Amino acid sequence: MSRLVPNEDYSVFTFSLPLPAIAPLARDPNLQPLCTASDSKNVTASRLTTLNADVQNLIMSVLPTADLSALMRTCRYLSEAALLPLCARSFVRLNNRYKVASFHKFLRINSGPSTPTPFIKALWFDVPSRPHSNDDIQAYLGILRHCQQVRRLRLSWWYDDIHPAFLFHVIVTSLTGLEELDLTVRSNVSEKDLRKLARLPIRKLQISGDLKYGPDALSAIVPLGRTLVDLSINLRCLHAPPGGSFSGVRRLRFHCYHDASFVETLTTTFPGVTHLTISGYTARSYLLKEIVHERNRQVWQKDPTAWRTLQAVYAMEADGLYALGLVRRIAHLSVPFDHLLTLINNTMLAKTIADLCPAALELRVDLVSFSNMSPNEIGWGVSYQAMLQASPRLVLCLDGLRAKEYYCDRTMMFLDALENYLTNNSTLTHLLVRHVFNTEPSFSAKPDSARIPILAQASRTLRWIGFEVNGALQCWEVTHFEKEGSTGRDAQVTVLVNMSEAAGRRVLAAEKMDEFRQ
Repeated sequence: MSRLVPNEDYSVFTFSLPLPAIAPLARDPNLQPLCTASDSKNVTASRLTTLNADVQNLIMSVLPTADLSALMRTCRYLSEAALLPLCARSFVRLNNRYKVASFHKFLRINSGPSTPTPFIKALWFDVPSRPHSNDDIQAYLGILRHCQQVRRLRLSWWYDDIHPAFLFHVIVTSLTGLEELDLTVRSNVSEKDLRKLARLPIRKLQISGDLKYGPDALSAIVPLGRTLVDLSINLRCLHAPPGGSFSGVRRLRFHCYHDASFVETLTTTFPGVTHLTISGYTARSYLLKEIVHERNRQVWQKDPTAWRTLQAVYAMEADGLYALGLVRRIAHLSVPFDHLLTLINNTMLAKTIADLCPAALELRVDLVSFSNMSPNEIGWGVSYQAMLQASPRLVLCLDGLRAKEYYCDRTMMFLDALENYLTNNSTLTHLLVRHVFNTEPSFSAKPDSARIPILAQASRTLRWIGFEVNGALQCWEVTHFEKEGSTGRDAQVTVLVNMSEAAGRRVLAAEKMDEFRQ
């Protein structure tokens, strides 16, 4: 027996009045005449503007003074009320000259105290290399110069005509309170340019792109060590920066490399890491990967004091995590799971998970990779069950971003296998089934929340279960008890008590199941 509380469904109603319903009003004789049917074909854009002004003046002329005053106050109130929410949405991708010009116009830079520039806290530029005109460059730089309260800046690209030294000078002198910077570095950016960033109180820094001076990039930003807590950097190789380390960095993202001193340099340069993201691995040779894994594993075992603060690991690729050879007990581990892993690397993840002993495991299933799998293939099930046994807390993330046409079949395949595992030998206490889409799923194979009570009833150990679609969480506390006078599976009664989303998020945080949620 199980119980679910369904969600309420709300419909949206819109109302609009056709234009002819308000047209037959007396006109002010001082206004310009409206066009007739005979000359309607010759109406120009300026004539439409006049018509719009006619309507505005007409409304003003028929309103009493008190009502007109009330209308002005209402319009001002609505303008002020909408300003802050609108400015809060400023972190949108400005990826062409028209969007940059439109945003520059919205700022009303020369309008004095009425400009909204003090309320802009985040910016994202991704403009093409070649500007169309000098006005494009001035609009780009004008936004950076005048939005001086920006705390978050993302520069995916900028105009070729703007030299990096000048661009960095504008950023450093204008955005003096900048805390987050996502920078795509180009080949003409030098170490000297990067050193300018040290004048900013940056707490989160992501550097990617063509790092011509890759080995020196860490040296250039060493002064940021006093404020930096989150660093993502893609280097060709890792060299210990002379003159200091990044002792304040807690979240680190990097590529794994096969240098013999990589682990030692990593732990001495970033001694206080708590959350680690491994973005990839450079060498693809299986033999080299095995050699690097064993060598690094021995280094971790010889120095148990290194990275004792580590709590969570997110692996974008299984190869990078395996090559790192990490041996530590951690609270959370997030790993990818695809068909290729079950065929040729079926023991790689198992070895890694055994060395990390995660209290909570996130399994990110790539459904697309299983699209052409034979129905009789059993290898995937063995690997999948090994993952389910790895931790008492499981986040099963089903990636439907590119899987519309076969999402339903593959989802049911994984949920059926999960149900079978829960029935026979489950040790799970907390389960979150997370469905990920780029938009709200409009196809027929929408995730079915009716599966939740079935999964809950299949397990005798489950205490909490959640169901998330595109960030919206439904969750339940699970209670099991035995019926008096009954035996076997029928003797177990399962009750699901609905929890609020906020309460569910607190459970996920307490159980370390959502450490890398954005």
